[in-house]
Amino acid sequence: MPVIKIAQKNKIISVESGKNLMDALLEAELPVASSCHGQGVCSKCFVTVSPIGAHTELELKTLEKNKLDLSKRLCCQIFVTNDLSVETTYW
Repeated sequence: MPVIKIAQKNKIISVESGKNLMDALLEAELPVASSCHGQGVCSKCFVTVSPIGAHTELELKTLEKNKLDLSKRLCCQIFVTNDLSVETTYW
């Protein structure tokens, strides 16, 4: 079972492999900024993840459109398959 580490909140979450990161964070009662409700178009749910993993095509278009650094990921577009560390500016 993959583990999500959130150092900013001193929290570790275990999740089922394949779980959407946004859903996992919300279930752990961590706020996630979003106006598109996880559709991948608003870019408000951007996070820094390690390891970064591959962006989806939609995610790349959204990040570029909103002039966000490609070192960011949209948590609504990440499906957790291995351990991750997550940070964001809105926590």
